[in-house]
Amino acid sequence: MSFTRETYYSALFSLLQALAPGTVLTVDRRVRLMERMQPAELPALFMAVGNQKTVQSLKSPASHFLTAHVFLYCANPDPHTSADIALNELVDALQAAIAPAPPFETQTLGGLVHHCWINGESEFFPSPNGERAAAIVPIEMLVFE
Repeated sequence: MSFTRETYYSALFSLLQALAPGTVLTVDRRVRLMERMQPAELPALFMAVGNQKTVQSLKSPASHFLTAHVFLYCANPDPHTSADIALNELVDALQAAIAPAPPFETQTLGGLVHHCWINGESEFFPSPNGERAAAIVPIEMLVFE
């Protein structure tokens, strides 16, 4: 099988699109600025390709570490409640979507990758007035060539 990066990113994005019904209103691979989004478009999920690392050793197949950055945006029109609450729920939904189905111990995106998981520090960006909030969550995929 030939190594084609877009195969793995497309599979991940398909998994993320499953969040859409009832959880997010806008899903796209083209990241938009949160400030340019209308309230009716939120919550939103965007995915962008991140850094990629290949590890090669003698007489062994190459190991590819492919990173994606998932941007989550939400708003809370209630002036007495912070959008951080809705953002935490959105990150929890993302984590649940990435989790492997029991009894499996790893998420393989239907057998395409060896492992797919949230890996690294997620960045959170609350707005000063609490009406909107954003997070960037790193997802890593391990693929053996």
